[in-house]
Amino acid sequence: MSRYEGVDFYNIEQHLTEEETMVRDLVREWVDEKVLPIIEDYYAKGTFPMELMSEIGKMGLFGCNLKG
Repeated sequence: MSRYEGVDFYNIEQHLTEEETMVRDLVREWVDEKVLPIIEDYYAKGTFPMELMSEIGKMGLFGCNLKG
């Protein structure tokens, strides 16, 4: 399956900091490696792959939009 690149209508890409770009790339790579191979089955069952939760937490993605 080829990756969908999307269209950046608002040119958001140019406004990302170096850190934000690194996080985006990390998450994209992780999704390609861990989520895409299994998500179809979970979608069909209407469930979420709970075994991925600890990895999401270790990457610091829970509450990443919160400061303080």
